[in-house]
Amino acid sequence: MAPVSVLELLLAAAILAVGGAIQGSLGFGSMIVAAPLLVLIDPDLIPAPGLIAASVLVVLIAWRDRDAIDTAGVGWTVAGRIPGTLLGGAAVAAFSQTALEVMFGVMLLAGVLLSAGTYHFRRTPALLLGVGGLSGLMGTATSVGGPPLALAYQREAGPMIRGTLSFIFVIGSALSIATLAAFGELGADELWAGLAISPGIVAGFLVSSRVAPALDARSLRPAILGFAAVAAVAVLVKAAM
Repeated sequence: MAPVSVLELLLAAAILAVGGAIQGSLGFGSMIVAAPLLVLIDPDLIPAPGLIAASVLVVLIAWRDRDAIDTAGVGWTVAGRIPGTLLGGAAVAAFSQTALEVMFGVMLLAGVLLSAGTYHFRRTPALLLGVGGLSGLMGTATSVGGPPLALAYQREAGPMIRGTLSFIFVIGSALSIATLAAFGELGADELWAGLAISPGIVAGFLVSSRVAPALDARSLRPAILGFAAVAAVAVLVKAAM
């Protein structure tokens, strides 16, 4: 990883503050906002440093909304995420970033369109296993693993969405970081950069603690579907550039 300047680190932290405020309010979305902009600042900030910063955020959210966590759902999802994460590490080493982004963007957009229509996702163990696997694959390969999980929990109350997804992300982020290290994609430079930009995402979390209660007064489903669609389109546009 090439050295990152102080100005680049400050810009990255500011971007993560916005992403942290969004994820702290909805339960996902920090890297949807941050990843494309971090790449513009320095491509080496994704995936490893971005994942390190995001892991700080999900620990904070999981603790804040711990009383609403769907523990049974966490078990099935994490069981699926483990092999998905390993596949994600292999995919980073084997395929181009463009190919991965096109595949994930199309799959995610299809899921959003199904959810927005008459199709209703039943949160069965089989679905959670599959969603966990896809989330691990996407999260490790592109740093954006939240939308599949958010679609699975889109009809639940805000605290359950945020707490459950964040608890899954705590485990998943640790697996993704370890997998990237095993495949030679995470070293001392990436670790330092991730820690250096983490204060920004902490600031975003503090903002979200004021925003989240207002959002909980209504359904988060429209925001989840909209944000997941934005994520799919953003990934596809990035791949086309």
